[in-house]
Amino acid sequence: MKYLAINLGPIIKTFSMARKPKEFWAASYMFSYLMECILKQFQSEEKNLELISPYYKSKETGGGLSSSRSSYTGENQSPAEKPIGVGLYPDRAFYAVKQEIDINRLLDDALVFFACKINLDVDVARNFFRIMTVCQEYPSSSEAIAGLNKALDVLELNQVAWDSNTFDAVLNYLRKANTNLPLFEIAFKKDYYSIGTLDEIARAKAKQIDYSYQRYVCIVQADGDCMGKIVSSKQMEGKLNDFSSQLIAFGNDACKRIKAFGGLPIYAGGDDLLFIAPVCGIDGKNILELIGEIDREYEEIQSYVDQLKVEVEIDEGEKTKEEGKTKTVPVHTSMSYGISIIYYKYPLYEAWEIARNMLFSKAKKVPEKNAIAINLRKNSGSDFEMVMRKSSEICYNLGDLIRFTPKESFVSAVAHKMRANEQLLGILPQEDPFDGLGNRLSAFYEKIVDIEAKSENETIYIQKTQNVFELIYKDYFIEKKRNAKEDKKDSRETMITKDMESIISTFYSVLRIAKFIKGEEVKDE
Repeated sequence: MKYLAINLGPIIKTFSMARKPKEFWAASYMFSYLMECILKQFQSEEKNLELISPYYKSKETGGGLSSSRSSYTGENQSPAEKPIGVGLYPDRAFYAVKQEIDINRLLDDALVFFACKINLDVDVARNFFRIMTVCQEYPSSSEAIAGLNKALDVLELNQVAWDSNTFDAVLNYLRKANTNLPLFEIAFKKDYYSIGTLDEIARAKAKQIDYSYQRYVCIVQADGDCMGKIVSSKQMEGKLNDFSSQLIAFGNDACKRIKAFGGLPIYAGGDDLLFIAPVCGIDGKNILELIGEIDREYEEIQSYVDQLKVEVEIDEGEKTKEEGKTKTVPVHTSMSYGISIIYYKYPLYEAWEIARNMLFSKAKKVPEKNAIAINLRKNSGSDFEMVMRKSSEICYNLGDLIRFTPKESFVSAVAHKMRANEQLLGILPQEDPFDGLGNRLSAFYEKIVDIEAKSENETIYIQKTQNVFELIYKDYFIEKKRNAKEDKKDSRETMITKDMESIISTFYSVLRIAKFIKGEEVKDE
């Protein structure tokens, strides 16, 4: 059978035009709504086309996404029945082609309908939006998804230049989001919708600023792990549409959590999330606690995948030196996050680029994924970064570290003690199982780090920092051995210095991020 794939663009270039949250939201929602228009147009050809993904049910038919994921709100309403003001449709769609039809005509009709509904010149829409298609034969839908995704990835690399008039027309359209836009009527059923500024989101409705984090916002980019392997697996054959409906329901519920926190959902297409949020929300919880709530919503997706016992074959040829040697392994899914914490006056698009880089270049590179990568960029110019697996002990200790973090001077004193004794720390064991590391580190803390006149909370904090340092230390050398990237030109002393500088730098970033989330008084910044 022939299979058709549709891809929309240029998403990143459009986001680069956005300066304010309303413009950022509008840039995202345009693509989601364009996909909705395409799905609606193609529904008229259901005798010739069978939709594989994403899930779609026309509003006019009265059908909606029946979701069992309603425990949080006490409601059982679908995205189609109750708009939540965020794009739920992804930028790719897949169909099985039963009979040959004029695909280009259908796509153009959908684009014209879309342009008229959002009040954008049709010629501008045709020149600006890229609707890419691939139609090929495959023996099964799972093989089609895998092959078509690769083909679309290649198509996305082809850059198309816009003329200045087209660019200016779309730019001016997005600027109107700060006053009035037809998209508000489509998304919210209102002529105007109040989307907060970065300053308002950062404050989380606080009447006055007591802590520096109330001048900062989090740009969060999240993505489901191993989703490409899952949707193209044999076990997902014939179940992809149902799976897509569950992903949309998850996106809906995640957005409700984000809005209750005081954040602004930008996009929730399937397993992808993009949102802006305060560091600490309206309910007093912090951004990491919000991520924990989103992860709990994602547990139903994880359970669904585990119940199907999704498996894939992996090539072991490089390890065994035998060509064609493969084995079947189970595939699980989780969510990984890239978080950019920036001053509210920092350029929004650049902050989004940082979040994307933290997700795809940091969190997604962690073995087994399921990670969080955070970049904190202070207005003073300081930059702190940390990456951790959510299943690791570091993640568990971070919550306690935030809870017991004392005043600023105490945090700096601990870090200074570690940095001043790099050479001494360099004699600690560096090979797994790290025999005696805990005892030696305890002695170091007792004799060197111990700070006089400690309160009960400060004593607990000191112990927590020791636990975190030990975990960072072990992870560093385990990862170093795995990658085997030692520079043979360096002497042992030089390598030890570089290792300890890297470990202590990571340790200090963790302490600073924990202190920032706990709350720095405004005068401390």
